[in-house]
Order: sequence, then C-alpha cells, then structure tokens
Amino acid sequence: MPARQNTSSPAITAEEQMRLDYYLYAALNASEHKKHAQAYFLLEFCYAIDPTNPTVNSMLGAYQTSLYGKEHALPLLRKAYEGSPSDYWYQYVITTYETGNRAGAMKVLKTMQKREPKNIDVLELHEHILMHERKYKQALAIRDKVDALTGEPSLQSVVARHQTYLQMGKDAEALKVLDKYLERNPNEGRVSALRTQIFLREACAKGDRQKGLKLLGELIQNPDLYLSSKLQDINQYTTQLNLTADERKTMLLNLREQYPYELAVYQALMNLESEQGNTTGALDIGRTMLSMNPTDSQLREKIFELMRVDENITPAEINRFIEDSYTLLLDDAKWSYYQAVVMAGNQDYDSVCTILSRAIQHAQEPLTKVQIAILYTQVLMQLNRLEESFPLFEEALKLAPDNTGILNNYAWALAIGGGDLKKAEKMSQRTIQKEANNPTFLDTYAWILHLQGQDTLALFYIKKALEYSEDQSDNTITQHYKIIEASLQSPNL
Repeated sequence: MPARQNTSSPAITAEEQMRLDYYLYAALNASEHKKHAQAYFLLEFCYAIDPTNPTVNSMLGAYQTSLYGKEHALPLLRKAYEGSPSDYWYQYVITTYETGNRAGAMKVLKTMQKREPKNIDVLELHEHILMHERKYKQALAIRDKVDALTGEPSLQSVVARHQTYLQMGKDAEALKVLDKYLERNPNEGRVSALRTQIFLREACAKGDRQKGLKLLGELIQNPDLYLSSKLQDINQYTTQLNLTADERKTMLLNLREQYPYELAVYQALMNLESEQGNTTGALDIGRTMLSMNPTDSQLREKIFELMRVDENITPAEINRFIEDSYTLLLDDAKWSYYQAVVMAGNQDYDSVCTILSRAIQHAQEPLTKVQIAILYTQVLMQLNRLEESFPLFEEALKLAPDNTGILNNYAWALAIGGGDLKKAEKMSQRTIQKEANNPTFLDTYAWILHLQGQDTLALFYIKKALEYSEDQSDNTITQHYKIIEASLQSPNL
C-alpha cells in the first residue's frame, strides 16, 4: 500500500486532519491484521471526514469490490486515481476494463504512458490487455519497448515473449526465445523447463509415449521448478501419456523424496490410493500427514471418511478418532457434532446437550448448523425438554425450510408439548404433501388432527399410516389408531 498522499480537501481543518491521520492509520493496521470488518468501519469514518483522500477511496474501493462488486466500487477507484494518478492508476484501469469500458481503460493507460513513458508497469498492463484480446503482434511490440527500456531481456520478459508465441501457435519462435536466453544463462532451470515442456507437447502430439515419459521425468527432477508446477504437469499429462497408476505413484514417490515435508505431495499420493480403492494405503498416508499437521480439520474429515469405508477399522477406532479430533478442535462445530453423535449412541444425553449448545454458537456452515440443530432437538425431545427445542427448530427451518424431517419433528414437538397446534398442523401437512406415503408423517398429522378434535379426518390419515407401515404390530401408530377410533365411538371420553 503506497504511503498516504497529503491531497485532502483544503476545507479540512487541522483537527479533522489529525483525526483522519489517526483513523486511517488504524484502518491500515486493521487491514494488515485481516480485521476487515473493523478496517471497513474505520475507512467509512475517514471518508466522512474527507471524501477526497485518495488512499481512503482506494481502500474503500477494494473492500466494496469484494462486498458489492466492481461496478459499485468504480466511482471510488476513479476518485482515488484522480486524486493521485501515479499511485492509484493500476486498479482503476483493471476495474474499468473488467466492467466493460475498454475505451475508458485504454484512455487512462495512454495518459499514463504520456506522463510516465518509462513506467514498466504501465507497459506490461497494456501488454496483458492486448494478450487478453488476442492482439499478439501488438503485445510483442509492447514487449519490445519494455526490453528496450530494461536493456538485456529479463527472465520475466523471456517468459512473457515465449508465452505470446505459444498463444500464436509459433512453437519454433518460442523455442528460439528460450534458446537465446539459455546461451547467456545456461544454468537457468526454469527456462530449461519451459523448453522441455515444448518438446513434451510435441511428443504427445506425435504419440511418442516413451519420449514423453522421459521428458516428463526431466521436469519432475528439475530443482528450479516449484512443486505445484510439477504436480500440475503430472495431472496434465496423465491422460495425454496414458499414465498407469503405478507410473503416477512412482513419480509422486520421487516428489516425496524431493519434498519430504510438503503436504501437497502426500495429499496427491493419498488421492491416488483412494482412486485405486486402496483405503488402507490412503489411511497410512493420511496418518503421516496428520502427524505433520494434527489440527488440519479438512484432512481429519478425509481420514474419517476413509475409516468409515475401511472394513479393517472397528467402530471403537472410529469413535476414538472422533474424540481425539474433538479434543484438538473444540471450536470446530463439525467435530463437536460427530462427538455428540457418539455420546448420543451411548445415551449420554446430558453430555450431548452440553456439546451441542456450544457447537451451535460456532457453526458457520449452514449444513453443519442444520445437522447440529436436528440432533439437538431430537435429544431434547428424548429428554422431554420440548420448549427448549422450539427455538432450535426455528433456527433449523431458517436454513432448511423444506426439510421434511425438521418439519415433522417440530410439528410433533408442538403437538405433545402444548404448543401451537394450528402451526403444527400446517407444518405436518407440508410433510405429507411432499411424502404422501410416509407412515411417520401421516401418523404425526393424524395425531395433531385428533388433538384438535378432528377425529373423523384423523382416522382417515391414521389408517393410511397403518397401510404404509411395515410394522403393523403393537407400535405407536397402532396405539394412535386405537385411541382415535375409541374417541369416535365415545366422543365424550
């Protein structure tokens, strides 16, 4: 972030300037520490003091781009540019171009080129836009200007020119650019890798698998390439070279030797083992990763999924893993939910309530919050603490308004807990509209009708519930049928 320019409005007082300096510094500090809500609030306060300050407008524009979109932020970015063109031209040009105003973006670029003809950033942004528009010859002309200003072409310039020729379909020209640079810099591994990639694509195009494997192996061994690039190459050429699972595994094991502490390699190996159905092997790799990063919740989730499908893993081992995860990640609502499921299976309902009452406060993902609310309400119903369940049902319905299980359970809780029967009837009716043959939903609806004295209609629905019930022995539905039938025969009872 550039230093704040002293370009405030002349109308601002010395006292206001002091306040502006203080709050702008606080906003910058909050932003650096990723306290974005606090930073945004402080910037709005700064804007109220001086709406012409370029730094304030630029930062507010960046936040509004994230919150409301580029078009909403554009006026602020324009004001920042007009207040201090040299500092804030870049984001204004990008946003103007991306909102469809190419002419406006190019006008600013040309203005900047006249004002600062040797500004490399201006030239390279112009080149980037031309590349986006597939105006490759013009982009190369801009690249010539950059090289003329910098003298001997830099590595960045060589890569840019090489990519332009590739986009034009001129692989031979791209290769010449790389070879010329390597004559002066023979040890530049990244350029050698680009050269190898050209030959690798040619080998794939000709169907020369043996040569392609050799060249891909060279890329994997290249010490100057990033790991992410090597993994990307393996993925990219898996289909083109028809790599077998064993060949991919050998390449990944090679990478693991090169990068023994990089989780991305282990992740790729674990994914490969999972693809091949080797759950045990995938779990072994996952456990190694977990020893390196024990608080990785997503990794634990993946291991949990593998454990549930591995026939060699016992339920007790799964429960211990859940307990360990819960203990390490107390503020992770998902693991709190899993732990509560285990405790519910042990009928330790008080512990379940304690865990879930905390978890629902930390839950961020809607699905997790719904799962917590459903389990929590079920346990509260089991404990006959029905009134406590009502707010949780409301919370769950806000996130999943058409969930028939929630609607049915809420309707039932209202019915047996002395709640609003009309509300219960409407919710229960929605469940049988969605699942007309569900005996549980039909039973709930019939019982709510009975509680309202509508026994004739209740008898119709309880008979349907019996009809669709698999178990027609002495169960809840049968008991309800007998009570409703007896009520019709003796209406005063």
